[in-house]
Amino acid sequence: MELHAESQEGQRFGAGLTEAEVRRFQTILREHCGVHLPLPEAWSRAIELLSLVEMLLQWRSVLAPDRG
Repeated sequence: MELHAESQEGQRFGAGLTEAEVRRFQTILREHCGVHLPLPEAWSRAIELLSLVEMLLQWRSVLAPDRG
């Protein structure tokens, strides 16, 4: 995923995430796991993580399934 320099702070992209949120995720992975991911890879991993959490919450009936 390519992010353009002109994108505004707080603008939401894939899975409703902002670049700042994904960069924070990168920092957590680096500081706590010793994993260095480039931004596009971190973005993909963050989306996967959110999808897994959403599936778990739906399975536990905490979150209603998305009827899209």
